[in-house]
Amino acid sequence: MNVAFENDFQKKVMVQTFSEPVTLASRADVLAWRSAWTAALKSWHSPYKAVIDCGPLMVADQPEVREALALMMRFFEGLFLKKAVGFNLDEAKGHGALPFTVFSDEAAALVEVGVREPPKPRQPQDFRAAIQIQNHFAQHVMELTFAHPILIATPEQLEVLKSKITNNLMQWHSKWNLLVDCANFEIAPEIGPDFEGMLKFFRGFFLKEVLGYSPRMAADLYPFKVYRARHNAAGRLEPEGLVGGDAVVCRSTKG
Repeated sequence: MNVAFENDFQKKVMVQTFSEPVTLASRADVLAWRSAWTAALKSWHSPYKAVIDCGPLMVADQPEVREALALMMRFFEGLFLKKAVGFNLDEAKGHGALPFTVFSDEAAALVEVGVREPPKPRQPQDFRAAIQIQNHFAQHVMELTFAHPILIATPEQLEVLKSKITNNLMQWHSKWNLLVDCANFEIAPEIGPDFEGMLKFFRGFFLKEVLGYSPRMAADLYPFKVYRARHNAAGRLEPEGLVGGDAVVCRSTKG
């Protein structure tokens, strides 16, 4: 099951989208969705609400499917799910069998979970979804990779990248380094100054160093140092003490 999860940690909202048609015709189909959703929860450490694009979703109105869906929702409610809603309602696709309210449009669904402002225009899903982030908290490294070749050539694309990194920073409580896999990553020369401006912004949020590896274009065209091999770049990034980057450290002063 190909489902993408976009987490807004500031608003405490998880948005789920299916990149291809999905049919829930059996208990096994529901369990596949439940498994993908459970894996996405590794990034969460607080209560959240789920907003689900049901447009590609076909639901069989069978007792087995209804029972599995109800059980799935009880399972996630036990794991801090406060509310789930859907959008792109289509009764002909069996959306009435889903155990949560499905609205006709995304704006109404967002209002239902407390996000009052209208949704921002989205970049094409393949661009945003191609930006992938891994947190190596023990090493104090955030690693940026790309699922397929992309070229950042406009301020709008750069804003999507900045937004995704900023959102991920909600999980960090220490200084951090950025490691960039450049095998599928290119930057247009005209966007270079804006990219450097983005890095300056993150240095205000405790970014220490930025290094890349496996350059797709000439290494000297990137606005940060790039090495041929990952281990050469990663080995030059210094961790920040013994405490993981996701650990909240409370400091108290004795009187």
